[in-house]
Amino acid sequence: MKTLSALTLMAVFLNVAPAQELSASLDHAVSANLSPSSSSGIGAGAIVQTTPAQTPDLCLTSDTAATPTRPNWDYGAATTGCGIIESDSGWLDQPMGAGVRQWMLVSSMRYGLTPKLDLRWGMTDHVSQSGGGSAPLAGVGDQWASARYRFHEQGRWTPAMALSYGIKIPKANPAKGFGTGFTDYQFDFIASRDLGKNHLDFNTVGTLAGELKGHDGAPQFGLAETRQISKKLAWSLESYGGPQPGTSDRYGAGLAGVSYALRPRLVLDGAYVKVYTASAARQQFSFGLTYAMRPRLRTVPAGSRVASLLGR
Repeated sequence: MKTLSALTLMAVFLNVAPAQELSASLDHAVSANLSPSSSSGIGAGAIVQTTPAQTPDLCLTSDTAATPTRPNWDYGAATTGCGIIESDSGWLDQPMGAGVRQWMLVSSMRYGLTPKLDLRWGMTDHVSQSGGGSAPLAGVGDQWASARYRFHEQGRWTPAMALSYGIKIPKANPAKGFGTGFTDYQFDFIASRDLGKNHLDFNTVGTLAGELKGHDGAPQFGLAETRQISKKLAWSLESYGGPQPGTSDRYGAGLAGVSYALRPRLVLDGAYVKVYTASAARQQFSFGLTYAMRPRLRTVPAGSRVASLLGR
């Protein structure tokens, strides 16, 4: 009888104890949630609003890195960083045939007005020809002023896209064959996309070349692939060309290049170009560098509709 009573009491205890423990746990959780916070002094019943994270202003950052356009013919949709000046210089060696050789020193400067807009001034500082039994020639080449604007960022299925407009300022001497003496205009559509370690740049360039009777237009196309081999080293392959304005001739060339970043703001490059259509310069060797600096110049002020449209 005593054994039966003990078993009965044990069964009752086992059925009730879990309920008591659950009730105690719930009471403890409720009291903890309703009690004031000892660290912040804010009651648990109060509504706490979180401040949304603000996008950093890329025009005010101190980071300075180069975004070279050399040595490729095709441009990328990535513009020069806001507030950064990039200067590049290059040396070109062009065998012209019949023993004639041409050397050129070229340079350009770009300034990022906003994270999506940059301005560029390019020039051929010096041109010289010699060899082949002809008299040596020397002079300067033409200059270019242009603007590039990225209107679409890379998405899951779409590339980054940009537009560029440029005007040629005739400075070369036509009598020496270094230029035409007329003003040209260029309209460039740019599409760029990252695919793993590979980066693709596609350009469609429309050129309006000046001539005695006005202007003559022609489109050219180019596609460049750049692959990052290491953090500092990259190589690129490119093909570009198309009809030439003012003539029935076509131009086509392939490029193989390499670039090496000595530091984020200083990049060295070299390239070899082989022309696969009839042209005076059938091949070209080039070497150059790009250097970026942040001089604290004025950028497009933030806050206006124009600034917002331009990416500021």
